[in-house]
Amino acid sequence: MHNFLRVLIIEDSESDADLILSILGRAGYTTVGERAQTAAEMDAAITRQDWDVVISDFCMPQFDAFAALRLMQQKDCGIPFIVVSDSMTEDTAVSMMNAGAHDYVIKGSLGRLVPAVRRELADSEARRKNKVAEEALRESEERYRSIIENIPDVFYRTDE
Repeated sequence: MHNFLRVLIIEDSESDADLILSILGRAGYTTVGERAQTAAEMDAAITRQDWDVVISDFCMPQFDAFAALRLMQQKDCGIPFIVVSDSMTEDTAVSMMNAGAHDYVIKGSLGRLVPAVRRELADSEARRKNKVAEEALRESEERYRSIIENIPDVFYRTDE
């Protein structure tokens, strides 16, 4: 298990942010967390630090999860994004997921938070490995193509 966890929390309530970090700590994670309440604070945090997961409140006075998610997508950082809300309708949850959120958890059911974080960390690692493999394949194909294109003699292949 990945025990060290860097968590960016988009939340207007300091006590809710502390509760999230506490829940993750009780699950065995050593957390480094930062709370952001505005787009500017979130942007600065993403620029300053690499994060393992972003956990965002759905609705805040100055900022909301949709705006936070858009900012994440503009930065193209590939960090798992989990929405936490006091209450969220099914339609809103579906809209968040369709917009690119990786999961959502109702604040009254924070027992789902740790499994959601674990799953998203595993999925994020799988996406990272897939990206590395795709890049290696692309480079290999480019090398092969370059070799074939630069052979000075006639070269042909037969299928046997």
